[in-house]
Amino acid sequence: MKNATIIAIISLSAIILIDLIQLASSFFDFYSMNLFRVFGVLNLLGYIGILQFFVTLYNKQKE
Repeated sequence: MKNATIIAIISLSAIILIDLIQLASSFFDFYSMNLFRVFGVLNLLGYIGILQFFVTLYNKQKE
């Protein structure tokens, strides 16, 4: 459970950081479709990390 919690915290921090980078890059016309795809993949990986926490929590509750 401890490892899943650490991964979830890192994933949530990464998602917040990615959103802030997207916001900053949109102000400076640096944002492109390729960058949008990269951020989308990184967001997906972050949500997978959070999903692992909830699956572990569900399995622990089932016991």
